[in-house]
Amino acid sequence: MRRWATLVAAVLVGSVLPAGTAQAERAPSPVTKLKQQFAEHKGLRIADLGRVYKDGKAVVTIWRRGKVEFDASGVYATDTTGRTEAGRGAIREFENLTGQNVGSTRVICFPNEAYLSGPGYETWLPEGKKWLGLIGPENIKQTETFPQIVNVFEPATLGTLLSHAAVKRKLGSGTYLQGAVSLRTLYKVSPSFRDRLAGPPKGRSAKIPVGFRLWLDRSNLVRRLTTTWKQPAGKTPTVTVADTRYTAWGSDVTLTPPPPEDTADAGRVGGDFSPPATLPVG
Repeated sequence: MRRWATLVAAVLVGSVLPAGTAQAERAPSPVTKLKQQFAEHKGLRIADLGRVYKDGKAVVTIWRRGKVEFDASGVYATDTTGRTEAGRGAIREFENLTGQNVGSTRVICFPNEAYLSGPGYETWLPEGKKWLGLIGPENIKQTETFPQIVNVFEPATLGTLLSHAAVKRKLGSGTYLQGAVSLRTLYKVSPSFRDRLAGPPKGRSAKIPVGFRLWLDRSNLVRRLTTTWKQPAGKTPTVTVADTRYTAWGSDVTLTPPPPEDTADAGRVGGDFSPPATLPVG
């Protein structure tokens, strides 16, 4: 009799639990949830704000926003628009004073090709062309996460952040984690980070910690990541702070190259075209 009473009580309790409770208990891990997003023509939106500080003042500010398209293995393509300025707010101040729009740079990346348009590229373009085309994966991989140093679209990298979280708190909107990971560890687990360096970080650089704060939504998808790290630079080090927002997970995204008639091949417009600069660590 007691056994039957226990079973009935369990059924009744389960029937009155809020639906969200059962869903929360069954929520997959953040890494599993990320992998579930990897499907053709699916993706999300990103927005970056990065600043480099020296002596407490911003010497470089970078904005970027756009779309990410996945395939079955991860990031397939990105289409982002952004701009970089010296200091903080100098471009907007100039635009307000002169009434001129400085413009932004747009970059569309695929596995083995990238297309760039905007200020700084006009001198490379023949008349009538709007886009500069680059061929080779080394040109693409360096653009996937910049200015964010940590690529949470890599399952191993996301898993490393989770395992290095010293603080973990449940919030009404999801989960908050905080911790730090060294450049040496990041280099080991992150292919995109390795692609941005000329070689593995050595000596003191290898031990530099990258502090992070990570917000997950209720389904364990990443919705925000901030990172902070200090780079030795003579007597006065620089501090880089990046803040990235991730929204519209699972949305339909199909990115396409610009029209061929609007594109000039970098290999044909100049033999001394400089590839994207590597991250100065080492």
